[in-house]
Amino acid sequence: MRIAFLPLDDRPITRDAFLALAAIAGADVLTPPREMLGSLKTPADVEGLWSWIRGPGAAADLLIGSAELVVYGGLVPSRIGHEPLDRCLGLAARFREARRAAPRRGLLLSASNMRLPAAADATEEPEYWADYGPQIFACSYHADRHARTGDAASARLAAEACAAVPPAVLADVRARRARNLAVLLSLVDLAADGVLDALLIGQDDAAEFGWTRRDLRTVEAAIRDRGAGSRAWVTYGTDELASRLLARAVVAARGEQPRVRVVYSYPDNTDAIPRYEGQALDLTVTSHIVTAGARRVESDADLWLFVHNFPGAQEEAPHQRPYDAAELEGFLGALAGAASEGHACGLADVRYSNGADRTLVGRLLEAPGAYGIRAYGGWNTTSNALGMTLAQSLLPAGAASRRFTILRLLDDWAYQAAIRQRLASEVLPRYPGASAQHLGPAYRACAEACRGWLEREFVPLLERCFGCRIRVEEVGFPWQRLFNVDLRLAVD
Repeated sequence: MRIAFLPLDDRPITRDAFLALAAIAGADVLTPPREMLGSLKTPADVEGLWSWIRGPGAAADLLIGSAELVVYGGLVPSRIGHEPLDRCLGLAARFREARRAAPRRGLLLSASNMRLPAAADATEEPEYWADYGPQIFACSYHADRHARTGDAASARLAAEACAAVPPAVLADVRARRARNLAVLLSLVDLAADGVLDALLIGQDDAAEFGWTRRDLRTVEAAIRDRGAGSRAWVTYGTDELASRLLARAVVAARGEQPRVRVVYSYPDNTDAIPRYEGQALDLTVTSHIVTAGARRVESDADLWLFVHNFPGAQEEAPHQRPYDAAELEGFLGALAGAASEGHACGLADVRYSNGADRTLVGRLLEAPGAYGIRAYGGWNTTSNALGMTLAQSLLPAGAASRRFTILRLLDDWAYQAAIRQRLASEVLPRYPGASAQHLGPAYRACAEACRGWLEREFVPLLERCFGCRIRVEEVGFPWQRLFNVDLRLAVD
């Protein structure tokens, strides 16, 4: 299988992770040079990428790509750019030309419904988000909640929040959302017309109520009205969507529809809504399974997906506290039993957002080979971790897959749940002008400290567990911030 790949942006988690998973699948991947992809708020070379689609990308069997990249220039540019609507719709319509030019090439696209974060942080948003982010979120949340429930308190809270935001700012927020929604609806039309073979529309940084949910309902209605339900889906997640499309393509090429059995660590709490998402966890799990080309079953499964969920409300990984590991005995016992019977097993660690559960991973690494799990994920949002874990679990096992699992453990467990906070508290204060959002003069010191802690405190545990030798060859920080890390490993 030869794949032309257009990543969401230049981050390792959206570009390099896909390339690693494609290698596990045995696929040959063509992808544009990283310098064409832009970075953070700098948009990609959109016209250059369309030339690439018509040129080198035309030789592929499949094109798996991000609509944001070739319409706006990337995920963050889709939120901050000023491109007129007709320009964006015209770029999206070019996929009709791409289908005519290479009719045998499959087209699998990801797209994202524009997020609406609650934090006063403009790192990935328009500059006014630093001043009005929480108020914009409250305006959106309570306006939609009042519309759907009639709650008078939400009507009052929406009015107060909206009044606290300058009218010009609110108008800009609404205009950007309207533009994004129009592009998504045009992509649904492409899927309905058979131009696209698959369209996965994701959502990150959302809540149970809000303009995000309103827009998703509009997209879902369009999919139903246009009869596009066999080609287009609304789901949660964004950064991992391409990996889910890869898994879908691989299982389709095998002529399979894998059967997936789900096992929860806290089965009585699967209706809870994770942070940054807008629906019950169990609905999201089923959505991920279906859109990855598999089906959910209760027995006779090809894959056992173990989901370590949360007993109450989901909390942030940096704020986690130790708890009695005896709580995990039944869950880990089920994992050990399934593995001993030869079942393929994946482990999605979503007890916390933005990092792994240190208690779980501590117990997991006590078992040789971590019970032989085929995949592990515990990064960022629930859907990010769940989607990538499921995608890897549906791909072949082997040395390349084990290397990727080790990388995810070092990233999600060692870095996200431990080292990132230590860098912020122990290294950054020594460098005036440095911050978690822009490392600046602290970049090299953070990289050296991170590498040292990994090698001394975390790598030895993984080496003992997996029976291999691990070398941390390079540490980097995409977009010059602590939120993501780029780890280059050698695993012997």
